Amino acid sequence: MNNRFIVAALLLVALLAGCGYKEGVRTEAQKSFLYFSGDVDGALVSVDGGAQFSVKPGKDNLYSIPPGKHKVFVTREGRVIVERDIYVGDGVAKEIEVR
Repeated sequence: MNNRFIVAALLLVALLAGCGYKEGVRTEAQKSFLYFSGDVDGALVSVDGGAQFSVKPGKDNLYSIPPGKHKVFVTREGRVIVERDIYVGDGVAKEIEVR
């Protein structure tokens, strides 16, 4: 009788300890980044044929893009000066050098 009570109590404690507690998992949005080096004065950047935007040089100026394969165009005065196919993984920052 005493052994049955101990086993029943242990099972009850195990059941109560396993129920009700849910550990959450946080996942952040997938992002990758581009940054530019070199002579970016007057340069406009387009990623995958999207809208053009101006950039600032340096690792401190990151531009967010989704992970995956992309085509990057850098133009100055209407002329393409950089055309690169890149692949960036999640959380990766990729440098694009402009000359």
